Amino acid sequence: MRLTTHDLSILRLAARDAQGRLSYCLAEDGSTALLGEDGARPLGARDSLPRLEAWGLVSRKASRTYVLTPDGWDVLMVAGIGG
Repeated sequence: MRLTTHDLSILRLAARDAQGRLSYCLAEDGSTALLGEDGARPLGARDSLPRLEAWGLVSRKASRTYVLTPDGWDVLMVAGIGG
């Protein structure tokens, strides 16, 4: 297993959450963007999520969180750390 710098950034982002969750959304170009706390700039998921999931470091589970945006209600999906 060889973690990239980007993989480690994603794991650090998840470690900031008490439950190890990563919130993510779809960007306008269709890519996945991971959302940090405190209004941090979204982090592109790139190919890290499938790789981290294959290694058992991340488990993607659909968990819908609805948020009110200026354009109306939107859904955030949550990925959790764990195996």
